[in-house]
Amino acid sequence: MKMTMSHIRIGTRILVVAAIPTLALLGMAVKTNLSTLRAASEAGMVADLSGTAAAIGAVMHEVQKERATSTGFTAAKGKGEFAGLLDQQRTAVDAAIARFRALDLAAPEAPGDAVLKDLARDAQTRLDAIAPIREGISALKAKPADVAATFGQAVDSLIAVVGSMNRLTTNSEISDRILAYTSLLQAKEGAGRERTAGVTAFTAGGFTPELYRDFVGEAAAQNARFSSFRDRATPDARQALDAMLKSPVGKRVDGMRTTGLQGPFGGTISFVTGKDWFDASSARIDALKDIQDTVSADLGAFATTTAATEKQALVLSLGLTAGLLLLVALMVASVTRSITRPVGRLVRIMRDLAGGQADTALDVAPDRSEIGDMVRCVTVFRDNAVERLRLEGEIDANRSLSERERLERDRARTEEAAEITLAMERLAAGLHAIADGQLTHRIDTAFAPRLEPVRLDFNGAIARLEETLMDVRTNAQAIATGSSEIAAAAGDLSQRTEQQAANLEETVAALGEVTRGINLAAADAGKAQGSATQALRSAEKGGEIVARAVSAMSEIEASSQRIGSIIGVIDEIAFQTNLLALNAGVEAARAGEAGRGFAVVAQEVRGLAQRSAEAAKEIKTLIALSRTQVEAGVDLVTASGRSLEDIVLQVGDVTRTVEGIARAAREQAASLKEVSIAADQMDKVTQQNAAMVEEITAATQNLMRETDDLAGLVDRFETRQSGSGAATQAVVHAMPRRRAA
Repeated sequence: MKMTMSHIRIGTRILVVAAIPTLALLGMAVKTNLSTLRAASEAGMVADLSGTAAAIGAVMHEVQKERATSTGFTAAKGKGEFAGLLDQQRTAVDAAIARFRALDLAAPEAPGDAVLKDLARDAQTRLDAIAPIREGISALKAKPADVAATFGQAVDSLIAVVGSMNRLTTNSEISDRILAYTSLLQAKEGAGRERTAGVTAFTAGGFTPELYRDFVGEAAAQNARFSSFRDRATPDARQALDAMLKSPVGKRVDGMRTTGLQGPFGGTISFVTGKDWFDASSARIDALKDIQDTVSADLGAFATTTAATEKQALVLSLGLTAGLLLLVALMVASVTRSITRPVGRLVRIMRDLAGGQADTALDVAPDRSEIGDMVRCVTVFRDNAVERLRLEGEIDANRSLSERERLERDRARTEEAAEITLAMERLAAGLHAIADGQLTHRIDTAFAPRLEPVRLDFNGAIARLEETLMDVRTNAQAIATGSSEIAAAAGDLSQRTEQQAANLEETVAALGEVTRGINLAAADAGKAQGSATQALRSAEKGGEIVARAVSAMSEIEASSQRIGSIIGVIDEIAFQTNLLALNAGVEAARAGEAGRGFAVVAQEVRGLAQRSAEAAKEIKTLIALSRTQVEAGVDLVTASGRSLEDIVLQVGDVTRTVEGIARAAREQAASLKEVSIAADQMDKVTQQNAAMVEEITAATQNLMRETDDLAGLVDRFETRQSGSGAATQAVVHAMPRRRAA
């Protein structure tokens, strides 16, 4: 059987309820105390290692000094002051390495974690590598790069040991102090490497590119490390560093550094010796060593104080936890007794009332708590026991009435469900009809009053959709009709344009014949002038020439009249083309967006027609001028005929008359040439019109295809105008046949 709270006694429940927050409180206390204990342990470990950090800093300091001394010794070729300093410094380094080895940081019982122990072993290995390279330094055979690498790796490994102490604590203040101490060690190492590079350069009297790069780079690295130190160090430590850098010791190094930086750019460094730089930079590094010792001591003192504070907090927390748990236990016991005793008595009394003993005595005094309310309720129960039978009778009487009301509610719910089911079925049928394209479908069966708006909205939506598609079908029919008319007009325009092109070709040929005739007349006039002295002998021939001239003039006059009629036809064609373009523009405007491209084409055709009319007008003017000249030529030829009768006596007059005829012939030839050029231009314009007509025909066919597709899409839906869709497609399909006809 499943266990629930209802099966547990009240006393046990109270104990359970009290146990939950008590256990939670106990868990939080244990967690807090463990955290405090861990913080105290970490702080104590850091305090124990702070002395080790100071010892490591001392070893680093001596190793850095030997590196600088060895570099100066090598740069001076074993001569000078560095020879005496080297042995002393080696002795100091050996003593410092022995002290580091005595710390035995890699031992299992030593403070620190596995990472610190591994780094300590690596540092010891790096320190042991110093002894073998000393022989090469003493013999001046060791390479400067090998010397710098050996000592640099030893110093870096010692800094790594100190830096790993940061992993041993979660206290942010202790962590900041460790990081500040590490940054100071790194800055001091940068100063040591700068000292080594400077000793080599100043001893040699100049910088190589590699030395100059190291000299400048280490100076910049120091500033970066100093900035990192300032971010995490205490105000006193920051003030001590700034004071040292501004002191004479720091300024002396800055001055020499400036001298060294100017060396490769024309400056001289000869007045700064390697020993001078060594002494100045060593004094500055010693000052940094003093700050380093102060920071290390401050770190140890702060870690010790933090450990003591955390231990005190742990003891206080344990005492408060124990006292609070005892107080909770006493309160739970007191509350449990104050509840279980009166509740037990009330249970006994209520059992008597349940057994029908309405005269049971109440031996529990009511108070202001919930138990007092229970006592008063039990009193009411006893007073109401007499009324119970009467109430049970009334309940039986009302039970049948409640049953009828329930049946009425069930019936109403059934009717409501039936109404909703009917509405859903009709709506589903309507949606299915819409999916099949039957837009004539309507829901005629009325819904329940509260569902009737849904039916009306559905019918209204289908009606609006049907009206929209009917409008689309009507527009498609209009587009189809307009396209058919445009296609027919384009066909007629194409035929007239082709006829116009043929007429223009004949006109050009006729003009060519006229031109050749005029040229012959001019040649004959020249011959007549040369034969004036033989006029008597050639009188008969002159008569024939005059006859031919009169005939040619008559032909010219007839050709001019024919050209005039042709120009009238061209003008009529231009007028008709302009009207067609105007009608096409109107139809394109009716087509809306679909006819926009066709409207552009119609506008271009209209422009071409207007230019053709203007050209025809100019040609008509030229022809009128030509006719005038022809009439003048006829008069001259007639006069020449009369003059032939007196040809013997008037040879001089004949000569002058022939010269006038020659001039007139030349002028007529020039005029006819202009007419020929204009006719050729009209021929080109006519060809362009034909090309435009072909484009109009192609655009019309595209419009017909698009209209056909639109009609097909609309015909997928069944509307009251479904028959009109077939008519639309019939019109669209008939348009190509009309064009072909």
